[in-house]
Amino acid sequence: RNEVIESLYRVVLTASRDQQASMGTEVPQNLPQKRIAVIGGHGAMGSMFAQLFTELGQDVVIADLDTTLSPQDAARDADMVMVSVPMNVTEKVIREVAPLVQETGLICDLTSTKTIPVTAMCESGTCDVIGLHPMFGPNVHTLQEQRVVFVPARIAPASEWDSWLRTCLLARGFTLVDSTAEEHDRTMSIVQVLTHFSTEVLGLSMARTGVSVEETLRFASPVYLIDMVMTARHFCQSPELYGSIHLANPNAKEVVTAFQESLNAWQSAVEQGDLVAFERLFAETHEFFGDVSEHAMEQSTYLIDRLIERG
Repeated sequence: RNEVIESLYRVVLTASRDQQASMGTEVPQNLPQKRIAVIGGHGAMGSMFAQLFTELGQDVVIADLDTTLSPQDAARDADMVMVSVPMNVTEKVIREVAPLVQETGLICDLTSTKTIPVTAMCESGTCDVIGLHPMFGPNVHTLQEQRVVFVPARIAPASEWDSWLRTCLLARGFTLVDSTAEEHDRTMSIVQVLTHFSTEVLGLSMARTGVSVEETLRFASPVYLIDMVMTARHFCQSPELYGSIHLANPNAKEVVTAFQESLNAWQSAVEQGDLVAFERLFAETHEFFGDVSEHAMEQSTYLIDRLIERG
């Protein structure tokens, strides 16, 4: 089938581009070499970025809990400091190392929220500040076209850090999404908090009804199977990470309240047996999604077809 052949070509081409990017083929020959300190560079995301910059020909040092090099000493000697530590200690670490970064240097972070870390970086030091948020996990099979949110919070007039960092990330195959810290956190309250929250409610509801997941899978439609795969995947990961994302986002309470109010509206329609109210809620939501719904139908059909082919 044409779709299968197209999928094979896409896999081969993506793997090829990723291999070439990891070899530095897209890096300009005149790209200045920098000394980069990755604080938390033995963690999953920190080690990935440490390897990435090493492959791009940069001088990378790592400071972590198990290294003799301290974060403070690493920051003093580096041109650029990247903070990649658990969210609950990110602000603390930033405020410890940011004052030590030279004024002509750069500090950035990889946190899932941006307002708090960006504010801490700007308040604690005098160097350039760029917030980053990789919109993927460290276990992805390819970095090609993975999104990274790029928040240039403070760039000195004559500084080249903005263009230098963009060049590095684009050379590795990332897609950059420019944003402010505030816009990022508003959007992430939907992309992360609301979607994760709904998944958590779904999973806990299933657990408390006592339903057998294995039994439901005997009757699973492709759409249900996709939902269960994503739900089960969610609960294989770190509760500390997801909890920190919920608690740190300044817009979290607002979207959780909206979720509760929407749940109440659907619940009322079902409990009262009110089909007219149910259809009204359905129509309101469909109108909100607009043309995205039609595109989503095409994309989900493609995913369902691939899932069925795998058996």
